[in-house]
Amino acid sequence: MKINLLTWFILWTISLPALGAGSFNAKVTHISDGDTFTVTIAGGKTFRIRLSGIDAPEKDQPFGAKAKTGLSTLIMGKEVRVDWSGYDDYQRLLASVFSGSTWINQHMITQGWAWHYIFFDQNPQLSSAQTKARATRKGLWAGTNPTAPWDWRKKTKKTHTKSKAGAVRIASLLPNPKGKDEGNEQITLANITGKTVALRGWSLRDKQKNTYPLSGSIKAKGKLVITMKNNRMPLNNDGDTITLLEGRTIRHTFTYNKKQAEHGAVVKDNNK
Repeated sequence: MKINLLTWFILWTISLPALGAGSFNAKVTHISDGDTFTVTIAGGKTFRIRLSGIDAPEKDQPFGAKAKTGLSTLIMGKEVRVDWSGYDDYQRLLASVFSGSTWINQHMITQGWAWHYIFFDQNPQLSSAQTKARATRKGLWAGTNPTAPWDWRKKTKKTHTKSKAGAVRIASLLPNPKGKDEGNEQITLANITGKTVALRGWSLRDKQKNTYPLSGSIKAKGKLVITMKNNRMPLNNDGDTITLLEGRTIRHTFTYNKKQAEHGAVVKDNNK
């Protein structure tokens, strides 16, 4: 079967997350902090990127805002090359990123905007970049005994309480919508607590281990309808089990069968 160039490109972009590793060019459209940002490729598809081998200060940590500004100055609105090797627990692509000939991961360390993440990376170039930045008191190293992000997270973790099991649930599924399935399947989440729940770090997963990262938030006692705009985790018309996760913690599972997934039928959670 002949496939024209446009069709091939669409198929490639849809399958990209399932490949496990690769390289692509994209435009940077959002900066989250000093090591995380969002890129957009042709067709409007977006990916969240986590710079591998480095760890920048958290948003609420000293120098966190400066690290974010530093990364934004480097790449915001620019075309970059993303060489990615996999996903982290938050469903971000782990990647080395290049803007022209500049290796952004290394540059962030060289400028003193990030640490070398030695627990997960032993790259000698990143290690050398940190040694030089520290010796010349660049960026965060100009301060007295700066706290590494991993130590900062340990301190703040004690005051951070994860959502209790059942706080957010899968209320219903629309696995077999009228018309075509792709781009129209829906999952509705319900927040049964009296507080807004942020969905950063949350995801959905099916039996085949396909995942769908979540974002945004759900208001107290509110619902959020998620329309599956891409084919990353299609809902099986023959039945499946969908798991709602916060990080690696399972918060709710929802199982349905082929009979329930009739054409146009909304499958509701009967185990509330």
